[in-house]
Amino acid sequence: MTTYTPGPYTVRPSQFDNELLILADETCIAAVPIWENDDEGDTLAEQSRANAALLVAAPELLEALELCVDVLGELARLDDGTPSVSALNMARAALAKARSA
Repeated sequence: MTTYTPGPYTVRPSQFDNELLILADETCIAAVPIWENDDEGDTLAEQSRANAALLVAAPELLEALELCVDVLGELARLDDGTPSVSALNMARAALAKARSA
């Protein structure tokens, strides 16, 4: 079984201006670089902040997806299963990806 650093996670700027830190308590578990805008004017800094927000949400997303797998498994068993089986398979694949190293 894979063990994760327990949440909740938070994000805060590092002492440098070019990264955001993802923290569990006060332990840094990841650093997200903040990229400058590219030549086409795309806001890469906004993408960096969105990436950090997704990482911070990871423990809650994982917990929610595990619950969805349980519920969809029951639903797929009770009906003809077409949409629920597809959703269940996607959720199981996403969990497997999250749990692999």
